[in-house]
Amino acid sequence: MTHEFMKQALRAILENSDDMIFLKDENLVYQGASKPFIKLTGNSSESDIVGHTDTEVFEDKNLANRYILDDHRLLARGEDLVNYIEPIPSDDKKARYGSTSKYILRNEDGKVCGILGITRDVTRDYLVRQQYQREFKYLFELPENTYAVCYIDVDSWRVICQRRQKIEKGTLQECCTVDEICSCALESIADKDSEAYHFYKCFRADVLNDIYEQGKKYINFKYERKLSDGSVRWVRNEINFLTDADSGHLCVMLSAKDISAVKDEEKRLEKAAKLDAMTSVFNREATMEHIRRILSEYNDKQHALFMIDIDNFKGLNDTLGHQAGDEFLIGFAQKLKKHFRETDVVGRIGGDEFFVFVRNISETVQVENKAGDILDIVRSVASNYLQVELSGSIGVSRYPENGNTVEELYACSDTALYQAKKSGKNQYVFAK
Repeated sequence: MTHEFMKQALRAILENSDDMIFLKDENLVYQGASKPFIKLTGNSSESDIVGHTDTEVFEDKNLANRYILDDHRLLARGEDLVNYIEPIPSDDKKARYGSTSKYILRNEDGKVCGILGITRDVTRDYLVRQQYQREFKYLFELPENTYAVCYIDVDSWRVICQRRQKIEKGTLQECCTVDEICSCALESIADKDSEAYHFYKCFRADVLNDIYEQGKKYINFKYERKLSDGSVRWVRNEINFLTDADSGHLCVMLSAKDISAVKDEEKRLEKAAKLDAMTSVFNREATMEHIRRILSEYNDKQHALFMIDIDNFKGLNDTLGHQAGDEFLIGFAQKLKKHFRETDVVGRIGGDEFFVFVRNISETVQVENKAGDILDIVRSVASNYLQVELSGSIGVSRYPENGNTVEELYACSDTALYQAKKSGKNQYVFAK
């Protein structure tokens, strides 16, 4: 091959290649460049580069100095640099990466006469591989709260690898195939109407591909699941979609984490938000909410609402102080709560006023007995504060006789309570 032929071949490569190619002489002065490389430098034509050095070509002087130092190290070492991943400039400020190879050019005498550099944009493959490596690190370093991680090849529909461990003496069932994973999940999910159940019921390659094509690369959901030891605990599934770095197949990394402690704390806080801070019975909002629910679900039954007010409670505060008043309310609320069923509703409406809503009580004598029991509880707690004459007044309304809603029953009980107070206190009065 003639020297002229080689020059023409190089020129054809520079003009048609999609790679970023440059040619420098032994003094690191540019002698040629491909169109993608010219674009990388921020210039518009090869003439802006040929005859110039990096410091003249690149506006970013730190970048120019980095390239110069790289070239000097290359020449000092005397060995070609092959497939070196490095960040490359980007117009849109997003991270870009190139696979760079630099070859030392020598003449017939073996003397260095230049450098040929080739950089291929591998941003997508590099980021995919980085994610792939992060996911696999997670697979083999299971956090303490993770029951299992499974890496599934969606395109070939097989389990590539998986790991599991025991938490609280239980873990997920061991499965060898994707179909087994789905079957075990469906059997062990407590709520068959949950998002998790519907996800595993539709866990197919075409569905997963549709999810990925919609731009979703991560989904998660929480649900209760039966573990291998028979216990039922809260689990969060996390599904990460990624492209396998070697096969190019769509894959999912499926993990199952134990979140029972988190859910228990959420329930505790939710319950606390519904309780009266002082007495630990339901607060006003929760009391009304529970009564509404009962009236809606059991509208074919008869119920009774007792509205209770402590007579002369202000005198207790004025005589023995507010701390004594608080102690009375706490003691009364706890005895009241213990006396009634868990299915009944005991709540503090405000100040020294309380509600008791008793479900499925139809006989008048039963209602009267309950009202008498409440008055006895007031007297029992009041016996600890003999310096003040305490008693209770109660207004009683009945469903559906006195109303169909909690608001209507409330109004009737309030009127009856007023009559009990007006008639001398320490008694109960039924709404008319």
